[in-house]
Amino acid sequence: MATILAHIEINPGAETQWEAIMSDMVSQTFAHEEGVLRYEYFKGQSPLHYYCLLSFEDKWAFYLHQASEYHEGHDFESVLANVELEYLDPVKGACALPPTLNPGLPSDASDALRVTEATFPINLPAWWSGRA
Repeated sequence: MATILAHIEINPGAETQWEAIMSDMVSQTFAHEEGVLRYEYFKGQSPLHYYCLLSFEDKWAFYLHQASEYHEGHDFESVLANVELEYLDPVKGACALPPTLNPGLPSDASDALRVTEATFPINLPAWWSGRA
């Protein structure tokens, strides 16, 4: 499983366009993808700041999401100022989601999957080790 918190800052004046893109992304994702556990957007307290909580059954579902036609079809460059992805791991007994894992790529992985993994690597912090 892979759970991600995206910290998003958009360009001034892009709020309406950004929220329309996000509405379409959520609709398209749930209509066309399997393996999506959570995909939600939130406005932050600071102006122009948003958050997205994404959770997928495995990292392959996340990578397929990132490489989807509708994901690639939006003009993110015109609205985004900055995006930082933070991988999350649930606290046992305090979250219903399964742990974030980082299995290796299968030997027959496509070039697209290899590029997506290189672009969005899952680096599990050492301090998570041994903590359920």
